[in-house]
Amino acid sequence: MAPILFDLCCDKNISVYNFLTHQGQLQFKRWLTPLLFDQWLGLVNDIYNHTFQNNEDIPLWRWNKNNRFSTKSVYDILTRENSRNWFKNVWKAKIPYKIKIFMWLVENNAILTKDNLIKRHWVGSPTCYFCLENETIDHLFFQCPVAKITWEPLAHV
Repeated sequence: MAPILFDLCCDKNISVYNFLTHQGQLQFKRWLTPLLFDQWLGLVNDIYNHTFQNNEDIPLWRWNKNNRFSTKSVYDILTRENSRNWFKNVWKAKIPYKIKIFMWLVENNAILTKDNLIKRHWVGSPTCYFCLENETIDHLFFQCPVAKITWEPLAHV
């Protein structure tokens, strides 16, 4: 639900029970920005408003038959037939994983450009910092004059 908060959390394996018995106190690796802090407060509020049963937490991975996480199951999901065929080549390419993941995020329109932030109820300006067009992934990486200047030298390689 909140991958950035999860990444910043110092205790990634805490159970819901332990979270509740510690009055919702968790340590993070750094201070939370106002946006992340609001997201954190929303999560804590959701947890305290949830009606729980007295059962042990059972983590389930819904993307394979045995409900267990595996890197193979992640790979299978990311390279399904309904994905674009060219994208399978990206996962098999000999490039760093952080670039593969970034390209996958771009392909799935998951980069936090201003248009995506507005969908998440962000209240800032939707315009690009470099020009005054609305910022989208396509605009930021390909249509913006600054992006064109950045990519132009690579066109001649």
